[in-house]
Amino acid sequence: MPAIENRRWLLAVVVLAALVLGGSGMRSALSWYERPFPGVLVDPDGVVSSVGLPSWEGFQKGLRYPDRVVEVDGWRLESTAGRYRAGAWDAAVERAAREGHRSVKARVETAEGLRDVELSLVPFDALAWWFYAGGLMVVASLYVGAALIALSASPRGKLARAFASAALFAALFQFALFDYHSSRHLVPFFHVAYALVPMSFFTLALRLPDDVPLIARYPVFARIAHGLGGLLAAALLASHAMGWTTVALRSVCAILFVASFFFFATTLILRFAAAEGDRRRTLRALLLAMAPPHVVIALGFMLAMLGAPASTLAWFAIPALALTPVSSVVAFIRYDLWGSRALLSRPLTRVIIACMMVALTVILCSACAGYAGLPLLGAIKVAAPAAVVSAALVVFALGAGDRKLFPARAEYKPTVEQLSEELTLVADPDEVAFAVERTVARWLSCERVTFRRIAVDAADGASAGNAGAAPGEPAPRADESSGERVIEVEPSEKSASASELSLTVMFRGRLLGVLEVGKKRGGALFTSEDLDLLRTIGNQAALAMAHAHSYAELERRRREQAAAWRDERAALIETLAAEITHEVRYPINFFRSVFKRGSSNQSLDAEEVEIGCEEVERLERLVMGLRRVTHRKLERRRLAVEELVSRAEMLLRDQLGKRRIEARVSAGSRLRCDPDQATQVLVNLLSNGLDAAGDKGTIGVVWETTESGAELVVWDTGPGISGDASRLFAPWYTTKPRGTGLGLAITHRIVRAHGWLIEPERRDGTTRFVISIPAADVSMTAEDEVA
Repeated sequence: MPAIENRRWLLAVVVLAALVLGGSGMRSALSWYERPFPGVLVDPDGVVSSVGLPSWEGFQKGLRYPDRVVEVDGWRLESTAGRYRAGAWDAAVERAAREGHRSVKARVETAEGLRDVELSLVPFDALAWWFYAGGLMVVASLYVGAALIALSASPRGKLARAFASAALFAALFQFALFDYHSSRHLVPFFHVAYALVPMSFFTLALRLPDDVPLIARYPVFARIAHGLGGLLAAALLASHAMGWTTVALRSVCAILFVASFFFFATTLILRFAAAEGDRRRTLRALLLAMAPPHVVIALGFMLAMLGAPASTLAWFAIPALALTPVSSVVAFIRYDLWGSRALLSRPLTRVIIACMMVALTVILCSACAGYAGLPLLGAIKVAAPAAVVSAALVVFALGAGDRKLFPARAEYKPTVEQLSEELTLVADPDEVAFAVERTVARWLSCERVTFRRIAVDAADGASAGNAGAAPGEPAPRADESSGERVIEVEPSEKSASASELSLTVMFRGRLLGVLEVGKKRGGALFTSEDLDLLRTIGNQAALAMAHAHSYAELERRRREQAAAWRDERAALIETLAAEITHEVRYPINFFRSVFKRGSSNQSLDAEEVEIGCEEVERLERLVMGLRRVTHRKLERRRLAVEELVSRAEMLLRDQLGKRRIEARVSAGSRLRCDPDQATQVLVNLLSNGLDAAGDKGTIGVVWETTESGAELVVWDTGPGISGDASRLFAPWYTTKPRGTGLGLAITHRIVRAHGWLIEPERRDGTTRFVISIPAADVSMTAEDEVA
């Protein structure tokens, strides 16, 4: 609440000060409209001013800045405490005009010496008044408005306050400029503004669009600049109070004025040249809005300091100054440089623009009336109410015309909002079509509204060869890009009337539907606003229809994925059951052979008992692993390769019969592996080798050391690999009449789980499965280690 209250007080003070100073300046300016004057203006120190037109008599007779009037009609211009030197000049001119004299005689001190000139009294013409009085009042009002907008948008923002400060001092300078050379009621305010405007623009240049490093690191520099401006203003006020001349101090102000404006423009240009991306676009807008008029004003001041009349550049400076606050505010609001984070209100913006247009109308009418010889006040009294009434009538007439002739314009926003809301609630193509039909029929008074859907497959065919469109239906153009719509103002085959419309609804070049609109009731014409709204509805329909199709496709794929997941789980369970069956087959065969021997009273040796116990433990671990329904973690330990081969041979004893496995394994070779799974690998490969070699074939195991580790080779003398070798390790793939297709798949999985490689090959009449084992899993030590 305190921040809001402070903002209100600040705005109230600014508004009140602007009303008082602006009202005083305007009152003084109005008193000079067509007032008799001697063809030249002088400042409070009696120095000839550069403000004026070249046609004025004073300039025609060679008077230039800084010539100084020392005497007029016998009255000597002297300065005293609290009184301007030009007071005698003003009194002499006023007395001469009151007494009906046609001229005044002045003695002027010039660079060549004293000169006596006679100056005729002529009315202050309308052109000069609008340039140096009325025009400056209008521009000052615009600067005050810009400052108020900045302060209301961001009262605590550094940039907003810097901009508002510069705008207010510039407004004060313009309010007081004409009065400074005429009525002299606002001279102290002019001195303050003249000293502070340059410092404000020096500071503002360093804060557009953000603080330069120097100001960001040392913000005291900004306060020092304003402090120096305050000291200069105090010196001007003190000189006036003491009755001293202010020419020297005003020359310093003029130099600072020119330097600050050139510095402002140069800084913007340099920062724009160094910027990139969005920052460059922002600075471009500021550069175009603020740099040119300030350069023009700086050049005007330079010419004035050199003694040239200021009217030449005034033709450009006054319009440029009028556009500067407006364009600057637009640039600041558009890029939110004040950091207000507020929403731009369209109704409020329209009200402001309307007020500016009314003021401009009053100014133009008053100026034209003045040129026609009519009194200014009378012209303003007539033009002001006429402009307000005409603006209200224009707004009312345009609104009534839109409602009667262009209803689509009045219904545009509510129609689009309602359709958007409806389309967010539907995901079915038919519901999208019904929503579009209802929306169009709600605002467009026509005989029929039909939205014909095009099947996706047919639309794809139409995109490929225009084969999906029905006869008489508009076909999409080949070069039409995504999002574009085609309005065909052609009669369809169902009607001979040319007052029907068809709108093709397309998305990414694919035809999704056709919106057909019958002729309007009463035979009325379709308007451009109707077509614009139909195009917008077509765009929304295309997006909604594409979304509906995508949603349907997503649902279909979700159902397919769910079905595939169920099938995958069933296949996984089936695979798991098959793997379990495959793994327990060899232990069962082993125990069967053991039981047969026991039934014939044959004794079991210690090795058979030990292997039987190990197989029971392996089956127990297998059952425990089924609880997780995942591959159990490898439990590696060092195992002699001879022991591994011996265990496999014992498990395959019944399948081997009288044959033996030809093993070439060195006695000290040891392998770091999971014994259970390594046994399963060797049993699977040897079993496949026995099946391939037949009753008279041979199988064997070879252990070979290599540079990278070792190779465990299982070979047989069978005919070799038949079928598709690329699918050899794929689950369920087998060439055996009664095979499961899981042995090699399980073997491949276990080998890869160990980090090994397995490759089949055919060499020297044998089929070989080579398991490559890295050196980390190979050792020649005799000690067991648990990994």
